[in-house]
Amino acid sequence: MTTTHPRRRAGTALAGVMIVLLALSACGRANPHPPIKDITSYVALGDSYTAVSGEGPFTDDACKRSVSDYPSLIAKRLSISHFVDASCGGATSANLKQTQTIAAGGSNPPQLDSVTKDTKLVTLGIGLNDNGISYYLLYACIPVNGKTSTTCTQYLNLPASTVDKAVASIGRQVRTNILAIRHKAPHARIVLVGYPRLVSETDACPSQVPVPAEALARIRQTLIDLNSTLHNTAKSTNVDYIDMYTASAGHDVCSTAPWVNGQLNLNGLAFQFHPYAAYHVAVADKIVALLRAK
Repeated sequence: MTTTHPRRRAGTALAGVMIVLLALSACGRANPHPPIKDITSYVALGDSYTAVSGEGPFTDDACKRSVSDYPSLIAKRLSISHFVDASCGGATSANLKQTQTIAAGGSNPPQLDSVTKDTKLVTLGIGLNDNGISYYLLYACIPVNGKTSTTCTQYLNLPASTVDKAVASIGRQVRTNILAIRHKAPHARIVLVGYPRLVSETDACPSQVPVPAEALARIRQTLIDLNSTLHNTAKSTNVDYIDMYTASAGHDVCSTAPWVNGQLNLNGLAFQFHPYAAYHVAVADKIVALLRAK
């Protein structure tokens, strides 16, 4: 048996500690803050709350990627020379690494393919479609021929803990995506964008969201919990967070100045339960202000 000198053991242990500390530092390093003039390349990743602004026109019909979504507005305002909008309606966290097959036809390549080591800004708005949450929140309980579906009843009978677990899972998936972005673009500033409130904290508007009271309450609470989870995920990964839930107070579906549409498609204005152009202007305003502030 070989005996190690105590001083050598101490030195080896210290070296081990230093390696661990350096590794932790690399994983949790601060979000880079390149000056505005140095943000020459920007990639936008996300789902329909990133891609879909009003009812077009679109640069990609399959993804319903609008020419006036907030990524396009940001790129124009900051005169970013290299801009790629990889967002796509219906995308889940998995579609950052996997090709998205679109039900209406067509596909969108893995969104992370657009991110490179030279990318200086990445915005990410993802999560609401994970685990089918958006379907259950917004569509499952819309009456069909005046009747509530069995799917809705089963969904509302689920305990709150089941929804909590689904939201926690989204947080883990988004965290994984942020780390993947940082690996591909180590010098990029990453901005995670939360979701707006869809319904009022107190009021109901059956003409816009015709669902049972229990479903309405679940929409409210799930969006609060999801945005809180996204905010905490941004903190734990040292990236910027845009709180659109707070910003959209007074702009819910039931308000007189909504940022998100209700149950009916409105020709030329917005799709069912999707953002109006005003929402994208608001997001762009907040992100541009953030980037100019530091």
